[in-house]
Amino acid sequence: MKTETMSIKLKWWQVALIAVAVSALGSLSALMSSKKQRKVYTNDLEQAPWSPPAWVFGPAWTINNYFLLQALRRIIESDLPEKKKLLWLQAGIWVVFFSFNYVYFKKKSPVLADVWTMTDTVLAIASLLVSAKADKRLSLNYLPLTLWTSFASTLSGYQALKNPDPALGTKPLLEYMHQTN
Repeated sequence: MKTETMSIKLKWWQVALIAVAVSALGSLSALMSSKKQRKVYTNDLEQAPWSPPAWVFGPAWTINNYFLLQALRRIIESDLPEKKKLLWLQAGIWVVFFSFNYVYFKKKSPVLADVWTMTDTVLAIASLLVSAKADKRLSLNYLPLTLWTSFASTLSGYQALKNPDPALGTKPLLEYMHQTN
């Protein structure tokens, strides 16, 4: 007996709407602290001189999420030999995405935020490389996230080096480096 599978074909604009919804959901974890606390925290942190304005992050993540959802759709519809690995990598990316604002804004930890951002970068690069072996077109969906998180890692690294971490109870990491020299 042949089993029938249900296949949902999403159009690009449907994926775009889902990406906006997912991005909005991701920002909910930051709402656990007040808007005033988030503003004071981000204004008090020493930022990298090359940091973009804060408003850039929302659209950047909506774009990243659009391409991640396109990749997820392609993976689910495929019979790629690396399908399971790519799904696990996607799961890791989403865990980082949905927990980042909590770590950064609620816990106020520049060090953990840096670890999360670097983890996201590694997952994005791994996804790009694994998918490139089987489906070059699929791998292009990981390019925006790879580029963005690589750039964001420089920002988060700067913050971890230059700012104290109240969650971990540490001085700026750069001060520890100066003590050893």
